[in-house]
Amino acid sequence: MELNQLFSQMAVDLADVDGRDETIESVAEYARIAVGADDAGVMLVHGGDRVETPAGTSEDVDKAHQLQAHYGEGPCWSALAGGNAVYIVTQTSEDNRWPLWGKAAAELGYHSVVSASLETNSRRIGSLNVYSRKPKAFDDSDAGIVDLLSGHATAAIVAAKTEADLKKALGSRKMIGQAEGILMHAYGIDSERAFAYLRRLSQDQNVKLVKIAESVIKECGNLGAT
Repeated sequence: MELNQLFSQMAVDLADVDGRDETIESVAEYARIAVGADDAGVMLVHGGDRVETPAGTSEDVDKAHQLQAHYGEGPCWSALAGGNAVYIVTQTSEDNRWPLWGKAAAELGYHSVVSASLETNSRRIGSLNVYSRKPKAFDDSDAGIVDLLSGHATAAIVAAKTEADLKKALGSRKMIGQAEGILMHAYGIDSERAFAYLRRLSQDQNVKLVKIAESVIKECGNLGAT
């Protein structure tokens, strides 16, 4: 498949994917195909530099990512720093930049890697990483393709997360509204007082408002069952 055709197909497929994890799996698979890699995956960075390693194209990808988190080194780990960085490894066991991880990666059977940062203009997202079980499997052309893919991947992952956050927010708002309705009916109060009551419980117990609403709904259900 020609590269332009591959990108077009990826854009179409990602538009139909539902959820962040499925988006990441699709991105990884297209990255693997684009450069003829054996495996591919994504590392994500969250606030406070907490790293997440969603599933890639195999369990070994997750192991390779976890090893980088364990040792605090590796091309994928370095790409997390952002700056539109792209790293090529032609022989993991001989790369002096990441000696501990390189040896462990070679033992997993990975000998070549390309890692590219995933980032927007304002924040780091993570890194897109492809792996080969052959030495010297990737060149500058492959690195350029992965770098290009990383831009599409960033947009897709951010869009999937935004949609997930919106659905979560709408679900929370619906639950809070349901709890307000229960309190209004039970105590003969208006919605403003019901919400103030929920908020006060949230503050007093140091529990998120949606969790307080959930417990109110649950208690109402339990009372109705007795």
